Amino acid sequence: MQTKLIALCVLLTSLATAQTSISTNKTSNNDFTFETKPSSKRDKYFSIQYMGLTFHPGGGAVRMVKNYPLKFDEKAYLVLNIGASAAFDVDISKKFFLRASAAAFMDCAYLKSGFLHIGFRWKALTMGKHSINMGVGPTFAFREDWHRFDEYRDTDFYGDRVYKGWQYRFFPVGGEIEYLFKINKNLEFQYSLIPGYPAVMTSKFGFRWKLNNKNQ
Repeated sequence: MQTKLIALCVLLTSLATAQTSISTNKTSNNDFTFETKPSSKRDKYFSIQYMGLTFHPGGGAVRMVKNYPLKFDEKAYLVLNIGASAAFDVDISKKFFLRASAAAFMDCAYLKSGFLHIGFRWKALTMGKHSINMGVGPTFAFREDWHRFDEYRDTDFYGDRVYKGWQYRFFPVGGEIEYLFKINKNLEFQYSLIPGYPAVMTSKFGFRWKLNNKNQ
């Protein structure tokens, strides 16, 4: 999975490089420039999302499926998680912003879980009220130790990383794709997808509020 995320990072970097090239040929179009905003003019946002819905492309771990109390089907392709995530965004240019986020939720086995993340987001597409952002950055994930289940076997996701009853892992590159729908000038509906293919893909949805009214 980490290889997949690194590939996503390379793809985003390539796209950003291509867009930089475009900016040199379209100096009359400020949408393609990467000039950073002064700190006093940077828009800031805060978001809260329900966390979330987990999709296992190949079905849940065979031995563990019976321990997923909120699964939608026998093979646990879809499992409901209970929890929330919060994020703080700061614009750094017209096409990029910085995000810091954290989450706490009950995972597929209904044990406490969460993550901490910081990274850059690229405003990949904006069409009227609709927009799509893509980004990467380091992520620290953790959950209560699944070794309490007799059926559990170590995987390459967490492996044998255990500390005082918690499994953990630091991912140098964690990815996210999100869709935003502008409700009004200060409020947006937010849907996010955290890709962990082929093991797991997590969805979350909620709202994002603009904290300042500059640059309207």
